[in-house]
Amino acid sequence: MNSAIRRAPRNMDDLNIVLDPASPLSLQHQLRQKLIDAIHRGVLRPGRRLPSSRSLAERIGVARNTVSLAYDALIAENHLVSRARSGIFVATDVPSVRIAVGHRGGGQEGPLATRLPPAPIDEGFRCPGNWHQYPFPFIEGCVDAALLPNTEWREALRLACSRHEIDGWSRSTIDMDDAELIDQIRGKVLPVRGIDANADEILVTLSARHALQLVGSLLVGRGTPVVLEAPVDEEFERRLRDRQADLSMLDEYEDRPLPRAAVVVTSARRSFPSNSGRPRQLLAMIAAADGVLVEHDMPPGARDGSHIAPALRAMDAQGRVIYIGNLSPAVSCGESLGVVASVPAFIERLRQLRRIQGTAPPTLIQRGWSYFIGLGHYSAALVKTGRVLEGRRIALRDALNHYLHQRVSIETLPGASAYWVTLPEAVDTRDFARQAAAIGVLVEPTRLEGGREALCMGITGISEEKIRDGVRNLSRLIRGDLAMAPRHIDDEPIKPLSAAALRRTISGATLLYSTVYGDPATLEIRSDGEMVGTAGYAGEDCDRGRWWIEEGRWHRQWQRWAYAEVSSYAVVVDGDQLRWYGADGILADTAVITRTASGKRKPAR
Repeated sequence: MNSAIRRAPRNMDDLNIVLDPASPLSLQHQLRQKLIDAIHRGVLRPGRRLPSSRSLAERIGVARNTVSLAYDALIAENHLVSRARSGIFVATDVPSVRIAVGHRGGGQEGPLATRLPPAPIDEGFRCPGNWHQYPFPFIEGCVDAALLPNTEWREALRLACSRHEIDGWSRSTIDMDDAELIDQIRGKVLPVRGIDANADEILVTLSARHALQLVGSLLVGRGTPVVLEAPVDEEFERRLRDRQADLSMLDEYEDRPLPRAAVVVTSARRSFPSNSGRPRQLLAMIAAADGVLVEHDMPPGARDGSHIAPALRAMDAQGRVIYIGNLSPAVSCGESLGVVASVPAFIERLRQLRRIQGTAPPTLIQRGWSYFIGLGHYSAALVKTGRVLEGRRIALRDALNHYLHQRVSIETLPGASAYWVTLPEAVDTRDFARQAAAIGVLVEPTRLEGGREALCMGITGISEEKIRDGVRNLSRLIRGDLAMAPRHIDDEPIKPLSAAALRRTISGATLLYSTVYGDPATLEIRSDGEMVGTAGYAGEDCDRGRWWIEEGRWHRQWQRWAYAEVSSYAVVVDGDQLRWYGADGILADTAVITRTASGKRKPAR
């Protein structure tokens, strides 16, 4: 059978276990996970006898060997025990999450809720966790699988997980970073930015944002003058406001001195072209104010031939610059590590704070990066990825110029993998980003110098062939060609789908939309009539339901959502947008319809 064809899951009725043949995880591993889940949830209690491997295999429709291997692995780990001539049982000493059933106390929220600080009124932009399912994800830092050097990472992690390495983990200390990784960063990463640092001048963090938060925690308190250069990390700015820092913007100090003892946060590549004297002028301004500078560098990106000036840390003779960078996300296996370079005393204080917070990067990840860099994979991947990103950046530039050259202004930085797009003054960038997401285009609103609002359009998560269509849809939105969906079906210019077209279009599709409170939601419409819904940035709200077509209308019913009531809709498809109209003819919701499991969306006829 073709592996691309999704087969229906198999059920084990008494334990309600589902094994999915289309999952990348083997059936044996899925079964092991399900059994462990059942043990910890108390469904399989200590001492309970399990079905024989033959019986269970027949019940769920898998090979007997699959069940035997799963049982053997769980017996080896003491989750199950085998008793001669009796069978397989749940071990009596397996810990269970549910020790006893009791009242939670404190009502639905409890006293902890009253001790929480007020939530921010505006949390700013948050990228949906399922960004990769959107047709046009222009989100900087989100990396599509085509860029990742999977083979090289498998080799690096295999070496990091060797028995020799694992034996050494117990001898490592929680305070210190991996010595080999520090040597690799000193010798192969920081010199690219002109930085020559000793081992005691470097700290590794979970990410560049984590490094920024650590540095801010040490340097900034109530009333501390902090001078920011746009674009600013919104989460970092919010934390500074929470600490009651005295915030201002760097462009306000062109003709006047910086505040005394100011902390200046700037981007190394943004302000300092190599042919200007600005770097040393800024260092002199900071020295005159007895301040410090936090240099938030950009990761390596497109290879566009531009010359990148040395980092300010490389020009710092007084120890006033704290360099924050990160290993390139475009070639990273998961979150890319952050790197801080500064004087030893400051690094030691950061190390102490990191230990108190318990946020040291795991030993395995650090050693994996050490091998990845040391074997030459990092530098080779940067060259390869840089060429791909260069092609994507040119495609984005050309598309913006072709479709929007009279309506927007664009700017970028040497080697950057994003463009900042300034919209007409009357356009609210955050509202525009929400409207763009409704037609399948993800963009990030941000602020530039002088408080100018802009959209950051990145290229790390979108293929080159999709860039033109994504920009074309944005241009239609800006021009008003894509007006808001009609509020009533009588005003709808597109005819609703017939029953046959509706089934062809929606069966097996994935729908992306937003809840009324702004959280992303995903709806899988399976061909067997089942629906699976997930809402929230962490997928914390889930439900299942069923769907069917009756009298040319699409019907659905959730187990919990929408009061578990049956709803019916007329469905209109406009490009990648799907619109639901309720029984009263009023628009109920819109969604982005994405590809089916086979990779193709069936056209409506």
